[in-house]
Amino acid sequence: MVAGLKSALANKPQKRPVDDKLTTADRINVKIERYALLLRGAPIAAIVSLCNALITLVVAWGRVDPLAIGVWAIAVILLSLFRLILWRRFSKTQAAGRGLLRFTKIHVVAMAINGVLWGSIAPIFAISGMMSNAFLPFIIAGMTAAALASAAASWRSVLAFNVPALGAAAVSYGVFAEHDGLLIAAVIVLYGIATGYLAYTTQQMIVRSIRLRSRNDHLLAALTKQVDAAHEAEQRFRALVESSTEVTLIFSPEGSVTYASPATEVAIGAPPQNIVGMSTQDLVHPDDFAQFRAVGGKSLSKIGEVVPLLHVCMRAQGGEYVNLAGRLTNMLYVPGVEGFVFTGAKVDDKACRHLPAAE
Repeated sequence: MVAGLKSALANKPQKRPVDDKLTTADRINVKIERYALLLRGAPIAAIVSLCNALITLVVAWGRVDPLAIGVWAIAVILLSLFRLILWRRFSKTQAAGRGLLRFTKIHVVAMAINGVLWGSIAPIFAISGMMSNAFLPFIIAGMTAAALASAAASWRSVLAFNVPALGAAAVSYGVFAEHDGLLIAAVIVLYGIATGYLAYTTQQMIVRSIRLRSRNDHLLAALTKQVDAAHEAEQRFRALVESSTEVTLIFSPEGSVTYASPATEVAIGAPPQNIVGMSTQDLVHPDDFAQFRAVGGKSLSKIGEVVPLLHVCMRAQGGEYVNLAGRLTNMLYVPGVEGFVFTGAKVDDKACRHLPAAE
C-alpha cells in the first residue's frame, strides 16, 4: 500500500500555471473579466460598510468618546457613499478596457482607506476600555468576510482592506488587552493569513473559470464555422450532383437505393422518388445482377476505391431496360453517404433491347 501511494504521488501531474500558454490578448481578456466582476461586487461591500458603520455607531454611542466615534462614523459613511457613486458612474457608462482598469485602481485605494478606518476602530475601543467587548472582533471579522465575498476577483483588493484592518486590531489587542492579548493578536494574524490565502485561491479559480469559458467560446465558434463550411460544401455538392446530366445512385450495404439524382428520370424514365427504396434485384436485370454484385464486392476492399462498370442494364419506366455505364465507388464509411455510389450515364440502348421486359 505504501509503495503504491509513493508511486501515485510520484506520478502526480504537475499543476499547470494559470497563465501558461496564454497570449497577450488572452491575458487582457482575463483581466477585463476580473475587473468586471470587481465592478459588479463593489456596491455590496460599500452597502455592508455603510450598514455596519451605523450599527457600530449605535453600539458604541455613550460608551466611547462621542467626538471620536462620530468623526469615524462620518468618515466611513462618506467613503461608502463615494464608493457607491463611483460604482454608479462606471456601471452606468458600461466601462470596458481602460475604464475598468481605472475603476480597479480607484477601488483598491478606496478599499485600503476603508481598511484603515475600520482598523482605527480597535484603538478607539481600546482607549475607551472596550477591548473585552465581543462586538469588536465580530464586526472586524464580518467586514473582512464581506471584503472577501465582494472583491474576490482581485485578491489585492481584499489585502488592501484586510491588512490595515486586521493589523490594527492585532496590535490593539496585543498592547491594550488585559487578558490573553498576545494570544488573540496571534489568532487575528493567522485569520488574516488564512483570508489572504483564500482570496488568492479564489482569484485563481475565477481566472481558470474565465479561461475555460473563453476556451469553450473559441471551440464553439470554430465548431460553428466548421458546421457552416460543411453545410455549404454539402449544398454545393448537392447542387453539382442535381444539375449534372450523369445518373447518381447510392446503394445501402443491404442493396437498396437510398438516393437517386434528378438525372435518373431522364436516363431511366422514372422519377427519383420512385427509385428510392428499390432493391438492387428490382433495379438491375438478372443477367447483369451477378456482374453488378461482383463489382460491388470488389469495391469493398478499400474505402474510396473506384471500380469501372462498363455495362449494366437497369429497369426503366414501363418495364423496359436501358443500358448504363459508369463507376461504382465504395463510400460505406463516409458520413452522410454510407453506401456504394454509382455514377454513370445512359449509353447505346441496343445492348439491352434483346432482354425481355420485366413483368
